[in-house]
Amino acid sequence: MIQRLLFAFLILSALLHAKEYDETVMDIEAKLFPKIAILEEKIAQNPSPYLSITILYKEADYAVAERFKQKIESTYPKKIRDKNVRVNLAQFGLSHITDTDALLVLAHEAEELETIALWANKNKILTFAYEPASLEYGLVSSIYIGRTTKPYLNAKAIKKYDFVFDSYLLQLSKFKE
Repeated sequence: MIQRLLFAFLILSALLHAKEYDETVMDIEAKLFPKIAILEEKIAQNPSPYLSITILYKEADYAVAERFKQKIESTYPKKIRDKNVRVNLAQFGLSHITDTDALLVLAHEAEELETIALWANKNKILTFAYEPASLEYGLVSSIYIGRTTKPYLNAKAIKKYDFVFDSYLLQLSKFKE
């Protein structure tokens, strides 16, 4: 009986730490994040035949990360511009992440978001936040979905870490300071 209660407590605690994700938002972001990534100069000029995106998740959000991966891969089964899209999954712990162009960051604690943003920005890895509010921690881009859908860019991070985007994207975007 105690084992069952402990197991139920563990399951409940994992569910309480999980964030709820909107499928429509995920669909839109899965379509737009790779397009935004390819408009960043370093990624566009990289001779690699791949656009590599790593989805950074917490254990409670593993199923969401898998769905996000499937959505991106099904949206881009062939090339985007001249690059094949490759999607990887990783849990927080940045030392094992290598050879990626962009990070799609799911829900994390504020301190983790700051660590992720600092590490990625110093390594010139473009970051995408599921939630626009996460840009305040230093992540570079997100999507605002409301009456209109607009890319959000973190002006401070772009300037400080020298990310260079296509002028078309800059004209369409809303900037967060």
